[in-house]
Amino acid sequence: MNEDPLFKIVEIEINSQCNLACSYCPNHEYERTEKGEMSLDNYQIIIDQLVEMNFKGRISHEFYGEPTLHPNFEEIISRTKKSLPETKIELYTNATKLTKDRFIDLFNRGIDKFIITKHEGIKNLAVDEFFNELSEEQRRSINYQDHTDLHKTNRGGLLKNVGGRKQPLLPCQIPSFLMTITVNGNVLPCFEDFFQNHEMGNVFKTPLKEIWNDPRYQELRKDLRKGLRHKYKTCTDCNRVQMKLPSEDYYNIK
Repeated sequence: MNEDPLFKIVEIEINSQCNLACSYCPNHEYERTEKGEMSLDNYQIIIDQLVEMNFKGRISHEFYGEPTLHPNFEEIISRTKKSLPETKIELYTNATKLTKDRFIDLFNRGIDKFIITKHEGIKNLAVDEFFNELSEEQRRSINYQDHTDLHKTNRGGLLKNVGGRKQPLLPCQIPSFLMTITVNGNVLPCFEDFFQNHEMGNVFKTPLKEIWNDPRYQELRKDLRKGLRHKYKTCTDCNRVQMKLPSEDYYNIK
């Protein structure tokens, strides 16, 4: 097979912990397969491989955990921006651990976009108080939404009553532009794969580029572009719709 175009978004699970358990998240009902925190040494291995691949896309640091709970989160951001200055770093966060001082520090270290969600049961966040004290540039870096604004899905069929009916025949482009790397280094084609049914390889055992171009991975991407969801356990009952590749604006790439 010929090599597919390189993924443009990589989500790296630096920690499995979350301090919330929202009804529209699998954490409400299930436990993660992998637990713990990624070491700085292991994180650097991933970053070094992305440098070798000349990756210039978008990086975030979540799967089903809250990234700001990682004890070395600030160092992770600094290392990422230093090694990959042309990437865009996004933080998806519930902002319960985000003070004004911490926000400014993370902004200065290189986070380009803060996607903050006020989840169910949360009445007030610190950002509600300090937002108007920020500079115009800092305010522009924040995308603040309520959980009622989220496009919720059934997370690969796990949450039966969330997000509407399944989409068994529709194409899915997610594996063609995005990959998820778990806390233990396992590569997944999609962030909906909570139970890691479709691991494609381990980045600490096999080079990331080799995993991406593995025939099995390429076949999955091709199948899902054709709408053959029934061939993959996580995809069979999934109700997420991603029929087209996103625009460059979506990737936040220069």
